[in-house]
Amino acid sequence: MEGQKTRGQFFSAWLLIVGMIVLKDTKAAYHSLEMCFTAVGTTKSLLDFTMVGSMNGVQGSFYGKKNQQLVIKESWVSQALGAQYIEEKRQKLVYNEIDFLWALQNWIQNDTKGESNHTVQFWHDCHLDGDIHMSSHFWYAVDGETFCGINEKLKHWVAMKPEAECFRPFWEVIFPYKKIKRYMEEDCIEPLRKVLKYSSKRENDPPRKPTSLLPEDRISIVLQYTVLTPRHILLPWNQYTVLILSKKRSSSGTLPNADATFYLQVTLELPPGDPGTGYTCVVEHSELETPAMFPEVPGKPPMVRPWVMALSILATVILLLSCTVSFKTWKKKKAGTTPQEQLEGPLPLSPLLLH
Repeated sequence: MEGQKTRGQFFSAWLLIVGMIVLKDTKAAYHSLEMCFTAVGTTKSLLDFTMVGSMNGVQGSFYGKKNQQLVIKESWVSQALGAQYIEEKRQKLVYNEIDFLWALQNWIQNDTKGESNHTVQFWHDCHLDGDIHMSSHFWYAVDGETFCGINEKLKHWVAMKPEAECFRPFWEVIFPYKKIKRYMEEDCIEPLRKVLKYSSKRENDPPRKPTSLLPEDRISIVLQYTVLTPRHILLPWNQYTVLILSKKRSSSGTLPNADATFYLQVTLELPPGDPGTGYTCVVEHSELETPAMFPEVPGKPPMVRPWVMALSILATVILLLSCTVSFKTWKKKKAGTTPQEQLEGPLPLSPLLLH
């Protein structure tokens, strides 16, 4: 009993140490992928089976026996791994349910009646520094105590409990180190590399151009900006290079698109009579080296009312008629004077100026 307690403490301490390693690696820009499989059942039946995957200590995937679906939390991670890989992984997890039932039936030796619930856990992780594989771990535990695993230095199986010793020759034949190494390469190292490569591509891709920069109607103008990462986005509106603070603005907040991108839409409402000229929008985002200024919104032609246009036409006609009459009067006076009088006398004034 004392030995079991000691081994239980050892397993808990081991998990704590690994957790600290993951945290340390994250701070040091290392990356890790950890998978934990947990089966709960009796020696006769499997009651529950789950898998939880975490990258750099953050949970990102989950599988449950109830619906037998592998859920990836982030859509861009699904894109990085590919639909085929995810489906193949899901099928493996379905088959794993049978493997863990076998473990419950064969590794639990002190439960003769088979009525008590027990747990079998399988845990593995891998660590990368850039693209270089640094280390891996591969262990099984029964009822919270380390049962067996792979010694990376010795490259073979080790039994951590006496009752596991009898299974070691079996594991060495059925699951030799080369097979375990290939499993770790396919199910841990390569998936982690794919996700990191895709993540780097997302970080380095230039931001998308705005989807719209145009008047919605005669009283508002809109800028919608799409980016790849949901970091803080600033979209201040300027008019003739002056920051606008007084006009009414509204923001959608950063929202997700269906293609795993994010967008922010800012609407600026203009006061009545504002033609909408001189407006620009400055985009500030971490993906941009310098803030980007988008071109001036085209001004809207002023709306002329019919009665204003009629008065303008009438005034123009009156002005033309007045000019015609004045010209004729001036021409008659000019015809009855001598050239000397024209030079010495005052010039005739237009009747329009005399009234």
